[in-house]
Amino acid sequence: MPTSFPLFTPQRGWTVAGLMLAPLVLAGLGLTHPHHLRADTATHWTAMHLALMPVFPLLGVNLWWLLSGVSGHTLSGVLAWVARVLAFVYIVYYGALDVLAGVGTGRLTLQGQDASAIRLLFAEGNALAAVGVWAFLGASLLTCGLLMVRHGVRLWPGAVLLMLSSVSFLSSHIYAPYGVLTMLVMGLGMALLFGLQSPPKQPGLPAQE
Repeated sequence: MPTSFPLFTPQRGWTVAGLMLAPLVLAGLGLTHPHHLRADTATHWTAMHLALMPVFPLLGVNLWWLLSGVSGHTLSGVLAWVARVLAFVYIVYYGALDVLAGVGTGRLTLQGQDASAIRLLFAEGNALAAVGVWAFLGASLLTCGLLMVRHGVRLWPGAVLLMLSSVSFLSSHIYAPYGVLTMLVMGLGMALLFGLQSPPKQPGLPAQE
């Protein structure tokens, strides 16, 4: 049945759910994220960042997923690969935050190590994460632009939400409440960027408006 809201078609439901999964998991974990690392929070801090390590990269994978139909030896195809490279940069560099400022600092705190070593890991992790979040912002901007060129301005709600959340991600991490809200908005934005795309034309059927 033709519809103006392809997001709600059953055929797209699994993809929409997949795009929202990682941001929702991150938002849920963010609700439990300690705001300060202390001896009494170090065990949870360490375990939580171990759990986050395989989840944060999926935000970059989502951008690759959204760009899966953009390729070819055209300007759009080249820019799509620039976006994919930036998403990969995010995956690598933001992952360092969980390793250094997450697991590393948690382990040292549990062992009662000197605070100067812990501060050094925080500084190194945050510096590398900054590269990651700026790369993610660039990848998100290119993804939104390329998808809107391909599918039209009907994608503007998703583009606005993804860009707002990507800017917030520069400083919010997943700390409640702003980091949690950032992840929820990001997940909705990614879902809308896919769900509001024009359905592919089927042979013998008129295009749906």
